[in-house]
Amino acid sequence: MPRSPTPDPLAILDALPAPVVCLDLRERYTFLNTAAETATMWPRADALGRTPAEIGIPPHICEEVSRKIVEVAATGQPTEYVVEYPGPTGLVVYRVTLVPHRDATGAVSGVVGLGTDVTALVHSDRALRESEERHRQTVEAAFDAIVTIDPAGLIVGWNRGAKRVFGYTAEEVMGRSVALVIPNRYLADHRTALSTFDPDRSSCVQDRILELVGVRKGGEECPVEVALTHWGTGADRRFTAIIRDVTERKHAEDARRELEADLRAKEQQQKDDRQLLHSQKLESLGVLAGGIAHDFNNLLTGILGYASLSRMRVPQNDPIVGDMKRIETATERAAELCQQLLAYAGRGQFVVKPVDLNTLTQEMAQLLGTVLSKKAVLKYDLTSGLPRVQADATQLRQVVMNLITNASDALETRSGVITLTTGLIDADAHSLAEIQDAEELTPGRYVYLEVSDTGCGMTDDVRAKIFDPFFTTKFTGRGLGLAAVQGIVRAHRGAIQVHTQLGKGTTFQALFPALDHPSDVAADVPAVPVMGGRGRRILVVDDEEDVRVFARKVLELSGFAVTVAVDGLAGVEAIAAEPAEFTLVLLDLTVPRLSGSDAYREMRRHQPDVRVVLTSGFAAQQALSGFAGKGLVGFLRKPYRSDDLLKIIFDAVGV
Repeated sequence: MPRSPTPDPLAILDALPAPVVCLDLRERYTFLNTAAETATMWPRADALGRTPAEIGIPPHICEEVSRKIVEVAATGQPTEYVVEYPGPTGLVVYRVTLVPHRDATGAVSGVVGLGTDVTALVHSDRALRESEERHRQTVEAAFDAIVTIDPAGLIVGWNRGAKRVFGYTAEEVMGRSVALVIPNRYLADHRTALSTFDPDRSSCVQDRILELVGVRKGGEECPVEVALTHWGTGADRRFTAIIRDVTERKHAEDARRELEADLRAKEQQQKDDRQLLHSQKLESLGVLAGGIAHDFNNLLTGILGYASLSRMRVPQNDPIVGDMKRIETATERAAELCQQLLAYAGRGQFVVKPVDLNTLTQEMAQLLGTVLSKKAVLKYDLTSGLPRVQADATQLRQVVMNLITNASDALETRSGVITLTTGLIDADAHSLAEIQDAEELTPGRYVYLEVSDTGCGMTDDVRAKIFDPFFTTKFTGRGLGLAAVQGIVRAHRGAIQVHTQLGKGTTFQALFPALDHPSDVAADVPAVPVMGGRGRRILVVDDEEDVRVFARKVLELSGFAVTVAVDGLAGVEAIAAEPAEFTLVLLDLTVPRLSGSDAYREMRRHQPDVRVVLTSGFAAQQALSGFAGKGLVGFLRKPYRSDDLLKIIFDAVGV
């Protein structure tokens, strides 16, 4: 069986991907494989027998090759060196291993060189070193303190920023415990913070900034913000804290808070000053309103009283009865205006009672005509038999007046129709949900007042702002009309909704809760006087002559004996002269010489069981505030009719 041929060693070397060369001791090439031919960029046939210098190898490489050949020849041991030279795409780096080549006698006759391309490894290593250097420079240049500690809490990293924050140099702190810069009271928190990091993860970043306190060299504490991270595992684990000194920021925040506090204090002082000025204005208005209430209500009491007294004296089918009713109605309207002035001045209150919307709007017909455009036509569409609503009639008149005025303005210079409608609806939760700002309304029956116009309508932007205080589309005006309307409707536990179409008009619908049962309404005809006085004596104390005379006539018609006094002192003198003669005193609150309260106190001194009915143009709550617990038997608000006077007098004396 034939033997296999022996492999050619040179053929094997030629097939290697790494450069392989053989040189004799005179540095001449005796062999180059294909990879070496490519690396040296010199044809193999031309390189054989030549030295590295002769084929263009750079001098510094040739010198290194010479030294290494001498070294191998002398020691007979392999050696290594690194070769760098520019290649087509950049710097090329090879690590060359030289081994001795021996002849048949065992003597070193040359060297065999094997080249390994380490270009990528060298570049990577250099890039890493450059990155580490950049990182080191960045850490050193950072304004914030960057401190690194090992698992034992010893400082292993300290940049210039840390020196700036804490005052220690790196030499002073390296290898020492980080507790050096942490107050003792926070050491436990520090250990807890480190324990929150996952030891099984090689890196982790704290997900929040910690607000802590550091200790400077010398013991001074400073507020700091700390962000923590860790990297590595086991004994190689490291914690790094980026620490920012926020002392100046805290001082700035404290200064800002002090400034804000000062500004708030100044704003509050200005607000208090404005409120004081407003209070003083209201007080002045209240004084003025009080004077108006006293004088005006006295006049109205005479007008209303004599009208009701006259109506009592004539047959009810007499034509003059209707005229008297008109006088009484006009007087009551004037009294309501006076009460509204008192309420706005803080000296009175609104009177809430059952109100018929149909009657209210019809009574306003003449007044509404004065605010309409000359080209506007006002139509009424009133539903008869409506339930009443619990409301203040004066405020509802303001609602009607503002809505009609607004509708008239919407017509601008064109002719148009304004329709005032009343009606009743049963509103369920679904229908109420469709009404803006009706969240607090409960399902049930609602009486509605609706004002429609054929005017210009509104855009969506205008529609969204119409109830804003001081918003107005007029050239002049304060923009409070619709805001006041909405406030009044809400105050009456109602809601208002608006439907509008640009160029086709607008409808405002105000809803008010309907009363479940018709309320008792006082008869239009005053009660016929009864002779219940039986000669009992009554003292009437009032500084207004018309009131005194009216009250005396009504009471005398009912069988009372009447004594009148023009002021508080005269009333006290009458009681003092005959303390047992008077069954009752009708006493005005604001009389001269002695006020009503002072006169009442003096009367009780002369007649402890004196019975007094107080009368005033103010609301009962305000008028009676000085008489609490003193046993008044009644209060009669001015202006009043004959039957109002008789009813309270009869109740007081037990008729």
